[in-house]
Amino acid sequence: MDLIYMILQKAIDMDATDIHLVPDISPIYRVKRKLNFDSTMLPMSSVTLFELVDFFSKNVVGLKNSFDERKQSDFPYTYKNYRFRINVSFTKGSPTFSIRVIPNGDIDIENLGIAEIVKKMKKINSGLVLLTGKVNSGKSTTMNAYIQEVNKVETKKIVSLEDPIEYVHRSNKCAIVQKEIGRESDVLSYNDGLINLLREDSDINIIGEIRDYKTMDVVIDLAESGGLVLGTLHTRSCGETIERIVNMYEPADQMNIKTAVSSILKMVVSQKLVVGTKGNLVLVPEIMMVNPTIAAQIRQPQFSVSDLEDAIHSQREMGCLSYEYSFADLYLKGAIDMKVIRENVDQSRLDIIKGLIVNGGGVVGL
Repeated sequence: MDLIYMILQKAIDMDATDIHLVPDISPIYRVKRKLNFDSTMLPMSSVTLFELVDFFSKNVVGLKNSFDERKQSDFPYTYKNYRFRINVSFTKGSPTFSIRVIPNGDIDIENLGIAEIVKKMKKINSGLVLLTGKVNSGKSTTMNAYIQEVNKVETKKIVSLEDPIEYVHRSNKCAIVQKEIGRESDVLSYNDGLINLLREDSDINIIGEIRDYKTMDVVIDLAESGGLVLGTLHTRSCGETIERIVNMYEPADQMNIKTAVSSILKMVVSQKLVVGTKGNLVLVPEIMMVNPTIAAQIRQPQFSVSDLEDAIHSQREMGCLSYEYSFADLYLKGAIDMKVIRENVDQSRLDIIKGLIVNGGGVVGL
């Protein structure tokens, strides 16, 4: 179908991150967080959108049944050297598409600002590493960059559970096994895939999102068995990540889970993507390396997110990096302005950033 190829190609040419196809509206491309309406194309009719569903159904096994039964579906699609993660659902009786653009070549870790994060991750051989942040904060990119870099130099078995598979990795030094979840795919359910990981003799387990305490229980078992587990959460900071995990459990079990997490957790990375002074997206990381001081904070009977943030901020020489240091450093480099900082930082932490800027020889702008 020529229309979808035109839309996908235009998204690639525009360096878009997402495409939105909505009834009675021209195709929309998200570029640097802003929506761009395609004035060169006619609005998408309901008939055209149903034709797109039929087109994809001919190319994706099980899509028609899934869409008919659930009125929504998630599936991958490949066009040229790009992967697309496609969600189709209904609005007022017509299909609507949200399409994520996933470049499938090498990930440039230097230009994306994740080289230091990946370097720290590669030093960890067991336990649990978490990548966190809101939707569209670059978690998947960092995760797959890590797999890419390990695959270049180490001989390990890597098993991932994905819904759906985004980046496609080809085994180089590593044996990489990527499993897609779904009745027409590799694993019937996320829980089935998690249980099977315990039997796969894998060195590195990529489990995607930690959604509930049942997932966390398997994560703990995997990490305690000696392997390395990497997972994600949709949380805004390292401290909030710990709080979310603890709150998955009943109050009577929370002290035990704090103890378990403090012993297996090695590193948490929280990411924000903000608009820089040049209109580009800039990565702002927070890194928590779990040393004895951080572990003790996690085990506190009255856990406090703010206390953990203070501990991260004070442990810079131990490899931690607070959001305050990251924002101040990017401001001093001219990469972001104060408006962006105010929009992305709690008021209670803003004075710390201003102090770091002044100590670094900078002037705090409006």
